[in-house]
Amino acid sequence: MEERDLAIPFDIETIHENTMKRLAKKTKQAIISSVLRVLEIMISLVGIVLLVPLSIVVFFQNLKNKDNGPIFYVQDRIGKNGKIFKMYKFRTMVTNADEILKAMLQDEEIRKEYEKYRKFQNDPRLTKFGKILRKTSLDEFPQFINVLKGEMSLVGPRPYLPEEQERMGTYYKYIIQHKPGITGVYQIAGVNRVEFLDRLDMDTRYHYGRTFMVDVKIVLITLLITLRKKQTYNLKDILKDTANYISRALTLFIKRIIDIIGAIVGIMILIPLTVAIWTINKINKEDGPVFYSHERIGKNGKHFKLYKFRSMVVGADEVLKKMLEEDENLKKEFEETRKLKKDPRITKIGRFLRKTSLDEFPQFINVLKGEMSLVGPRAVVDGEIELFGEHKQEVLSVKPGITGYWAANGRSNTSYEQRVKLESFYVNNMSIFLDIEILAKTVLSVLKKEGAI
Repeated sequence: MEERDLAIPFDIETIHENTMKRLAKKTKQAIISSVLRVLEIMISLVGIVLLVPLSIVVFFQNLKNKDNGPIFYVQDRIGKNGKIFKMYKFRTMVTNADEILKAMLQDEEIRKEYEKYRKFQNDPRLTKFGKILRKTSLDEFPQFINVLKGEMSLVGPRPYLPEEQERMGTYYKYIIQHKPGITGVYQIAGVNRVEFLDRLDMDTRYHYGRTFMVDVKIVLITLLITLRKKQTYNLKDILKDTANYISRALTLFIKRIIDIIGAIVGIMILIPLTVAIWTINKINKEDGPVFYSHERIGKNGKHFKLYKFRSMVVGADEVLKKMLEEDENLKKEFEETRKLKKDPRITKIGRFLRKTSLDEFPQFINVLKGEMSLVGPRAVVDGEIELFGEHKQEVLSVKPGITGYWAANGRSNTSYEQRVKLESFYVNNMSIFLDIEILAKTVLSVLKKEGAI
C-alpha cells in the first residue's frame, strides 16, 4: 500500500458547511438572547413602576399593623455561573425571625421538617400583612430590580441559598448555567411544599427542556395562579383599606396641629380665668383647690389625669356614694345617664362653670400634652367604658375630646344608649370638616346654654 492510500478523506465543502451551520446557530442564539434580554428589561421597568405604589401600600399596612422594620428584605443567593448576588423581596417575617427560627430548630421534629422542605406549613414568623404578600406572591415583586440588573431572569430555576450548594450535589453544575427566575417550574408545580431533592429535579428538567415556548408557558401559568390567589385576598380591598388608613393618618396629623394651636390659645385664656375663679372662691369662702383631676381612659385604653375646674364640694365622691345608697330614684337616674340633673354636690360658682362649660377649660392642658383632642368622644372612667359594649374598642381607638359629636348634639338631654351611638358615629366618620362642624355647634350650644349641666 502506497503512502497516498493512507490519507484520510478530506471534504473541504463539508467542513465549510458545518462551520457555517454552527456560526448561524450561534448567531441565532445570540439574537434570541438579545431580544429576550430587551424584553426582560422592558417588563422589569414596568414591574418597577408598579413596585413604587405597591411599596407605599406595604409601608402603610406595616405601619397600621405596628410592624416596625424595613419593608424590603435582602438575602444572598446563587446566580448564574455560581456568582453570589443580593436578591430583593418584601419583608414578610418579623424582624427577629432568625432568632425565632434558631429556637424552633431545637425541636427535633421541627428541625426535620425544615431540612426536608426549607419552610413551615404555618410559619409563626410571618407578619400579618406578610401572610397576604406570600399568598398573592407579591412578596417577589422587588425581584424585578434583580431582573433589571441582569442578576435574575423572568423564568429560571429557583434562587438557591449559598449554604445549599453542598446539598445540591451534581445538580449544581446544571442549575448554575441559567439565571435564577422570579418564576419557574417549582413555582407553578401547584404544591404548597416540595422536598428539596424534588425541587432540584424540577430545575434540572427545566435545564434540559428549556425553550422559548416553555418559558412563555410558565409565565402564563404563573399569571393564572396569581390571579386565582387574588380571590383569597382582594387587592382592590387592600388598596381601599390602605387609602382609608392614609386618609385617616392625614386627618389625625392635621387634627394634632389644630389641637396644639387651640391648646395654646386656650391656655392663654385659662391663666386669667383661673385667677378670677380663685378670687371668687375666696370671696364665697369655698375652701379647696381650684383644679380637680380625675383618672380617665384615653386612646388605646391608656389612663391619664383629666383636669377640670373644681365645680363640686370637697369629698364629692363620698357624698355621691351616700346619696345613691339612700335614694333609689337618684341611683336609677345616675345609672342611666351617669349624671344627676339636680346635683346637690355642685358649688355656687360650680353651677355657673358647668352651665357655661368653663369647667372644661383646664383640659386644654391635656390637649397640649397629647392626652386629649379638641374634638373626640367624651373621656370616661373604667367602669363606664363597659357600657359601650361592642363599641368599646372603636371609642378607645381615638383620643377623647373636650367636646365631641355627643356633646354638640344634646349632651345631657340624651340617653346613654344614644350617647354610645353618637360617639361611635364620630369615630367611624371622623374628618376635619366634621370637627369644624362640631366646634361650631359647641360654641352655639354653650352660648344658648343648651344641654349643659
